[in-house]
Amino acid sequence: MTKFARTSLPPATRRLAAIAAAGLLACLIAVRAASGMETGDLATLRTAALDLLNQDRREHDLPPLELDDTLDEAAQNHAEDMLRRDYYSHTSPEGETVMDRYRAAGGSSSRVVAENIARCEGCPLPPDRSTVEQLQQGWMNSPEHRRNILAHGLERFGFGIAGDAGQGLYAVQNFAGAGTPRRAGGEAASGRGDAPTRRIGPEERQALALDLINRARGEDGVEPLSGAPALAEAGREALDEGENGQPLDVSPFNHLTPDARARWRDFSSVAGRCGGCGTEPTDADVRFFVGQWLDQADYRRTLLDPAHTHGGFAMAADGSGGKVALMTLAGP
Repeated sequence: MTKFARTSLPPATRRLAAIAAAGLLACLIAVRAASGMETGDLATLRTAALDLLNQDRREHDLPPLELDDTLDEAAQNHAEDMLRRDYYSHTSPEGETVMDRYRAAGGSSSRVVAENIARCEGCPLPPDRSTVEQLQQGWMNSPEHRRNILAHGLERFGFGIAGDAGQGLYAVQNFAGAGTPRRAGGEAASGRGDAPTRRIGPEERQALALDLINRARGEDGVEPLSGAPALAEAGREALDEGENGQPLDVSPFNHLTPDARARWRDFSSVAGRCGGCGTEPTDADVRFFVGQWLDQADYRRTLLDPAHTHGGFAMAADGSGGKVALMTLAGP
């Protein structure tokens, strides 16, 4: 067995060794920094990115956005991840999307979230304001990226950037807001040439939902539903019971009055949820939810069931973009 003895160095020698080691460490750190990731002054770059973005929005009569720490974190994480792992996509190799990154940073799924990304192989490092100006101009010259920048229903903005001399530079813009009401086909209202949406109260929502469903029932030769305020009220109470505007796991039947239970026997319900759909209940929301239900075979079968003679529609909005709807049906 070989043994190694520890030798005690004289104090002067130990000091020289320590100085040499410190010098080597400083050299290694300098080399690592020179070949590593560069982000520039993020606070300054984010302010510049926001200023340039809001200039373009003001030119199109759109309200300005505000910087958001959660969006900054999600954007920076994505820029650095693309740089480290050498990929360029809105979706990570594991399949994570911008919404996944936003939620991981603490964001809410009630919001609408959008993302612009860019990659530059010839941009100088570290990035500065001229880099951000070049990126903003490139995004505005691209129809899809421009659409995100000039979207309605946005309130918050985040920016991330990271570069390496060998791999180039990656930049990310993130956007979030309450969004706008969905159209019947699922498209968000753009605010540019769309028919205006109207905020409507509970009774008008009920009447519109029944009208849309009864048109489909008529096409199938089924008798129309009659409106039932008791069923609508039970649905509203069920929505109020839901936690944080997520009522799809609660039942409207628990809220029916004794009179309603005695009057009807055959109860069914269909429900839906929408994120990034605006802050107020509108006619477009009712058309969206009913349209979604009629497009799904199981829900359509329930809505068009001849055994159902009465219906009640309820809807709730959480004020930050999340909306839920519930249709309760009953028969004799």
